[in-house]
Amino acid sequence: MNAVEFGRGNGQKILLIPGNMMCWRQFERVIPLLEKDHHVIAVSTDGYDGTGETTFTTATASAEKLERYIRDNLGGSVDLLFGESFGCATAGMLFHRRSVNVGSMILSGPQYMSLGPLNGLMKAIIPRNQYRLYGRIRDRKKLPWLLRLYTRTDDEKLIGQFSAAPERISLETLKNAMHEALKLYEAIDGFAPDPDARVAIWYGAKEPNMKTAVRKLTRAFPGAEDHPFAGYGHGEIIAHPEVMAEEIRRFLAKVHG
Repeated sequence: MNAVEFGRGNGQKILLIPGNMMCWRQFERVIPLLEKDHHVIAVSTDGYDGTGETTFTTATASAEKLERYIRDNLGGSVDLLFGESFGCATAGMLFHRRSVNVGSMILSGPQYMSLGPLNGLMKAIIPRNQYRLYGRIRDRKKLPWLLRLYTRTDDEKLIGQFSAAPERISLETLKNAMHEALKLYEAIDGFAPDPDARVAIWYGAKEPNMKTAVRKLTRAFPGAEDHPFAGYGHGEIIAHPEVMAEEIRRFLAKVHG
């Protein structure tokens, strides 16, 4: 894992966790808009730090590493935790564990992926397809049909995000990430309802698999803000850094005053 900090000492602390197959540079367009007024920490979790020497194992293990970083480098607290797509798994576990002080959380694109009896097939097929895609994505102009079905987003915008992919990702990391993604909501179903949690659920209005996700998340966090973005697909908020920065500021002002 590695973390890169911007605007250290400025205002509230915002910790950003990227999605699957992404490193901290997934946020490189929004960081300049936030660092003027905020202390921004962008993270590459194990398996996505580009070293080829780490492997993503579980969301809990990633949360534990971030807890140590927050205690050792950030005074034991952050004001806002932002998880993008699969980064929501680590963000959700970190927020739920309460081992460090996290003031609020935005879960962006926390899709419900479980297909019940088909989960075994998904675990067998999707990580290998992702691994092959990772090796070829920069030469593509269109997304594979399955990824297009999953994201419901603009091909050009999502392919552009792959410039933020790290230099090395192992197949084992992708297999472990898929396993964690499929069982994420099993863990969330076990959370005791926390009506005081300051949480927002972001997603593109066009992306699938969010109705169940929102229902389960609002059971765990009854006061959560449900925030669809009209016309967006999965992860498309990243391609609109001005919108993303403004909505982050709005949420911080709402929940922290």
